[in-house]
Amino acid sequence: MNPNPKWLTTVGAAVLLAPMLAACGSDAGNSGAQPGGTESAGTKAPAAAETAAANPFASDEKAEIVIRTGISDELFEQKYRSLLKKNFPNVTFTKAGTNIKLQDQLASTPPDLFDQGYTNLQELTNLDLALNLDPLVAKYKVDLSRFDPHVLKDVRSYSVNKNELLLIPFSIQPFVLHYNKDLFDKFGVPYPKANSTWQDLIELSKKLSRTDQGVAYRGLDAGLNVNRMQKQLSLPFIDKAGKSVVGSLLGWKTLYETYGNIYGVSGNFPEGAKHGDGRKAFLETRSLAMYPHIVMLTDTDFVQAAQSGFNVGITTYPVFPDKPGVGTGLFGGGLAVNKLSKQQDLAFKVAMHYASDDVQKALSKMGFVTPLVSKDVRNALFEGNPLAAGIDLNAIYATRVADPYDRTDWDQLAFNIVNASMQPYFTGQVDLNSTLRDVDEKINKMVQEQKSK
Repeated sequence: MNPNPKWLTTVGAAVLLAPMLAACGSDAGNSGAQPGGTESAGTKAPAAAETAAANPFASDEKAEIVIRTGISDELFEQKYRSLLKKNFPNVTFTKAGTNIKLQDQLASTPPDLFDQGYTNLQELTNLDLALNLDPLVAKYKVDLSRFDPHVLKDVRSYSVNKNELLLIPFSIQPFVLHYNKDLFDKFGVPYPKANSTWQDLIELSKKLSRTDQGVAYRGLDAGLNVNRMQKQLSLPFIDKAGKSVVGSLLGWKTLYETYGNIYGVSGNFPEGAKHGDGRKAFLETRSLAMYPHIVMLTDTDFVQAAQSGFNVGITTYPVFPDKPGVGTGLFGGGLAVNKLSKQQDLAFKVAMHYASDDVQKALSKMGFVTPLVSKDVRNALFEGNPLAAGIDLNAIYATRVADPYDRTDWDQLAFNIVNASMQPYFTGQVDLNSTLRDVDEKINKMVQEQKSK
């Protein structure tokens, strides 16, 4: 449900983390050890034993851990082998790429760990692959209070009706409102205020949406996809009986009407515009004034734009009046343990190592927002990043993750149906009642087809 943005996805963020991850593994690298722990037990065992004794999530056992991930071989070396070498000196970390079908991997070399985005957890739950980690949490006396409770609550929601912990988080993707200061200055409009509602920004966009010297300027974008606002409103697609609730829940009407109000502003959806093209309009043509999106300070395109003089401000993600302080839902990723793994304890230790304060602090410096509540880790966010100078980073932590909605096994397909219905609705091709009725019919048909398979 979360299309691949160019930064901070579980896969893409590794590109940005390469220098930092290499530095994190530098101590182990100076020992002369080769990736995968090929050093002899006689020379390494004492140090490894000390490490294991001091850290419950370290191990000196000899083993192979296979991790399914979409990153390159070079980045796998930096993100996993180099980073884990010190605490797991005798473990060989092997990459299982996502270019191979999961079912084929399971038949040949089942992964021990899945480097998985939260919104892609359904890929694992549909095949009953994600291990319930609660027994291991109890076994190793893990302090879950170190994690943001809203993050854990959302992760547990993917275990439909079971409330199981299926993944150890290591990053979250914060959403903020980006705004082009130059456009606001050009038209003499005050910058958006913190804690603004969607309606506040819609009113502000009326002062910015216009054509000037042949350029069609847009005031506000609703976001990349419908699931941003759907998650913010904690709206389910389908009830426990397998019936669509899009046409019956009042919140869905609010969502559609909000989209209609945003793009109903004169000039805010000019000819040639498309639902979901806000990123291009904001970064490339720079014709969009306000873009609610994952914070882009480490986005490659954003960095290039900023270096060329793009003057951007950041404030809090827009909210609904009845949900003050509530942002969108959880995006980001972590590590899930495969039920088929014969080394579940060791795989769990690797996942927990990624949640350690040291690793999380290093990730924070490079722009990964931590799922931990530690102020020390949070305060390290974007440390040393020149693009963060003058940016109010409080906006990132000012809203919390929305409560999860009641999930089903068909949500991804239902989302596709809803998302496809949005542009015909807000451009006036189809009225709201007809849209909701059509979406309900399509979702109900889809569920019946899925049940019959």
